[in-house]
Amino acid sequence: MLIFIVVIYFVAMFAIGYAAMRRIRDSKDYFLGGARFGPWLTAFKFASTWESGVKLMGTPGQAWNVGWGAFAMGMATPLCYFFSFRVFGQRLKLAFDHFSVLTMPQLLAKRYNSQAVRVLAAITIVIGLGGALTGQYKATGEVFSAVLGVDYIWGLVIGVVIVGAYSVMGGYLASVWTDLVQGLVMMVGSVVIFVAAANAAFGGISFSIISDINQAVGQINPAFLSITGGGKMAGSMIAVILIITCLVGLAQPQQSIAIFSMRDVRVARSALIICTVFSMILAWGLIPAGLMGRLILDTASVPNPDAVIPMLIQQILSPVLGGIFLAAILAAIMSTVDGAIMVVAAVLSEDIIKPLFPQLYEKHSVLCDRAGAAAIIVITLLIAINPPTIIFWIAVFSMGFVVFTFLMPMMGVVYIPWASKTAAIVQMVATMIIIPLWALGARVIPASIWGKLPDFITKTPALMGGLIIAPIIFLVLALIFKNKEAPAPEITDLWKKFELL
Repeated sequence: MLIFIVVIYFVAMFAIGYAAMRRIRDSKDYFLGGARFGPWLTAFKFASTWESGVKLMGTPGQAWNVGWGAFAMGMATPLCYFFSFRVFGQRLKLAFDHFSVLTMPQLLAKRYNSQAVRVLAAITIVIGLGGALTGQYKATGEVFSAVLGVDYIWGLVIGVVIVGAYSVMGGYLASVWTDLVQGLVMMVGSVVIFVAAANAAFGGISFSIISDINQAVGQINPAFLSITGGGKMAGSMIAVILIITCLVGLAQPQQSIAIFSMRDVRVARSALIICTVFSMILAWGLIPAGLMGRLILDTASVPNPDAVIPMLIQQILSPVLGGIFLAAILAAIMSTVDGAIMVVAAVLSEDIIKPLFPQLYEKHSVLCDRAGAAAIIVITLLIAINPPTIIFWIAVFSMGFVVFTFLMPMMGVVYIPWASKTAAIVQMVATMIIIPLWALGARVIPASIWGKLPDFITKTPALMGGLIIAPIIFLVLALIFKNKEAPAPEITDLWKKFELL
């Protein structure tokens, strides 16, 4: 029964991809679906991509591992939607339409009148979202390996082939339609696992369920009731996660694309409400379920936090409900994967293939678009065969790398009219170098040098360093070159549009 449900789900995704393929006429259709989506499709595209396999597998696993500290990401998600749609979203949509572009690198190139900025943005997207895709692919392999009893490699290949097929066929339009279905499945799955865990742990649901969870897990380990998990979640890392969460709509390309593809700026207001309700259902279903896993599973039998949800599926769900939740996990993974694939494919096609082979692209634009999508799918699949660390941290680092590289240049698009080309280039290069070196630390920097660095560097998470360094570099250089690099008339016209909001 479980396999039957999953097969039906996969067939539905293929059907949607095929239907979308028949409506694609050009690159704007392939990468933006024609930019004509209303609040429901926009909201589910944005929320399903953000509330990914990390949320359905990684976050409950983190709750099992550290307790309520796993809420570090979930509790800021409503703020993510508020900032994404109301603070940044309407201006982003106006800027995207004003410059008439298809990708974020193109948007930045227009804003700063610099092809160097475009190249740096493309590199950041390929590296950062490539890492994010690796984490999502790892989640796919883990799910199939634990629940269906297949080898990790086979689970990985099956999942990637499914999402890759409908993404390559139907492009962004297919990803929007499938994300609506996948978002609904994710909500149902979150409720299912919460109810089943409550039945297994306490015999049912009551109004005191949260108090009951706190009392039970507090007896196992009082640190689970702390937001830091007794030190397992550093306060600085929690702060970084909260800040990143608030900035994803501006600085995460796979999220911004949902804003770019809105029908008009008015869509943002309704999408904000829909996304917030969606997030509340997921957070308050999955994190308590992960905590209750401490009461249900034998701790010694859990090999790693990523295995908690697959083990709960096997132990507390019937084959039918297990199939529904497995579909929910796959929906979460696939909704994020298809969004990232489309963004990276757009960069490969529009920002690499098109400039290098303009005549080929002119004759076969959609074919080149599909080639870009297929290329990133194959490359990240090969990396995911032997991926590093656990899903939660792969996602956090990849997300932070992209956010802090893009944050200030994108702020220059919507809120800093005096931002300069030099500030954008230097800050992006510095961030792309400093964050990886800081994260790897003593593993790549000679001990004779690393050991002499101040505690501020050696004991501060790399993403916190990026949060501090990127704005300082950008703002200082922007002020220095403020009068030397005056904005073009096209930029001035854009700011006049902002004033009308």
